[in-house]
Amino acid sequence: MPDEYEYRQAKIEDAITKLTQVSADLNKMLAVHELRLSQQEKIMDTLIDALEKRRNEVDGKLTNVYSTMRIEDKNILEEIEHLRKESNEQFDNFSKKLNDLEKFMWTYMGAFSVIAFLLAEGPKLVELVLKK
Repeated sequence: MPDEYEYRQAKIEDAITKLTQVSADLNKMLAVHELRLSQQEKIMDTLIDALEKRRNEVDGKLTNVYSTMRIEDKNILEEIEHLRKESNEQFDNFSKKLNDLEKFMWTYMGAFSVIAFLLAEGPKLVELVLKK
């Protein structure tokens, strides 16, 4: 029996040694995984910070673009309004000149009609006036 006892004791010691070795290996693996997880967390924090920084930059640039667009839209609308007023003024001036030209034309046509009438019927009118 002592042999069997020593054999079992050796087996138990061997098992304990193997369990100790497995435990040490598991501790090493856990430490490596812990290190990797911590590195991944640092990388994720860096990426999140960089992403947040980029988002803030883009928001700032978009705000600037929208502001510039509003200013440009306002300038364009003011220019359109200015051109509309200028066009209306030109139309009013053209209409006035056209009306003046029509008045001038009708006045001269009337004068020429009177002159033509007097030239055509002048001798008869002089004769009528002198006969009285």
